[in-house]
Amino acid sequence: MPKQDEQIQRKVEHLFLAEKFYDDNSMADFDSVRLLHNALPELSMEDIDLSTNFLGFNSSLPIYFNAITGGSKQSERFNGELAEIAKEFNIPVSSGSMGVYFRIPDTAPTFRILRKKNPAGFVIANISGKYNLEQAKQAVDLVDANALQIHINTLQELAMPEGDREFYWLDNISKIVNNIGVPVIIKEVGFGMTSNDMERLINIGVKNIDISGFGGTNFAEIESARNHEFDLTYLDNFALSTVESLLESSKIAESSVNILASGGIKAPLDVIKSLRLGASAVGISGLALHHLQKYSLEETKLFFEHFCQELEILMAAFGAKNILEIKKAPIVFDESLVSYMKQRNIDLSS
Repeated sequence: MPKQDEQIQRKVEHLFLAEKFYDDNSMADFDSVRLLHNALPELSMEDIDLSTNFLGFNSSLPIYFNAITGGSKQSERFNGELAEIAKEFNIPVSSGSMGVYFRIPDTAPTFRILRKKNPAGFVIANISGKYNLEQAKQAVDLVDANALQIHINTLQELAMPEGDREFYWLDNISKIVNNIGVPVIIKEVGFGMTSNDMERLINIGVKNIDISGFGGTNFAEIESARNHEFDLTYLDNFALSTVESLLESSKIAESSVNILASGGIKAPLDVIKSLRLGASAVGISGLALHHLQKYSLEETKLFFEHFCQELEILMAAFGAKNILEIKKAPIVFDESLVSYMKQRNIDLSS
């Protein structure tokens, strides 16, 4: 029996290890953020509108399925199921990294199923920052994508036994952003971003940034489990949590860049807190994959139906009828985050 391609095998291992290391508890610092309820909300539950403008798409909810998988038979199943759920809830869905397609075109169906199962929905293609404009166009064409997500993953590559060791990405990103013809999202993969990183991206024309902070799927842990030579789990000590990354994004708030949040989203309240901290929408990946691997598609749909109902309940509790109003909810940080903000010159007093 022929040996499976190493890149495809890596995709399979990522799925297995993501589930093995899955933790119901988020480490994204959401527990260090407190929103204060509104005792006089003056609203009806019927007034609540959870819709948001996602890169020109009228998404019914302020959530989207972030990059997860692709390239293997298992991936095809999960992408198809994610696309079905995204269609039912009218939210965007992203492909996982499509780099394997450039080497092995036969993997195309594992990505195309996103569009096949969600023909009129908002589908996002995904490539690494190392790929060029022509490859970016191929990725968009493959799934008839409405947008392109470019992931930047230095710490993951460093932890990966076969990972890249050259990181010259800005020129590629600039050429793609300014020539691709669809909106482009620059996304970390779970290690967060500083305002300095964001400013460098803005300077080359980037308009949409997914800060993707630490707290959910831990790729330093996953890649170290695959690395039989080094244990590089300590690389996660360099990461910024999702909350820290959102606080960092407040320093560039006047730049008109669109901030998306992901990383360790485990509960509806995490979504609400992310919106309050400046995100326009919130990406979910590990939580969705966990339910699809552990339960059935129908059970996963039911889970997200309850998830969305809880979002409405929380909006009412904070007296917010829509996404704009939730950004005005009173907020309190614990001492560790107050210290972080002081040291990073972040002022949220207004």
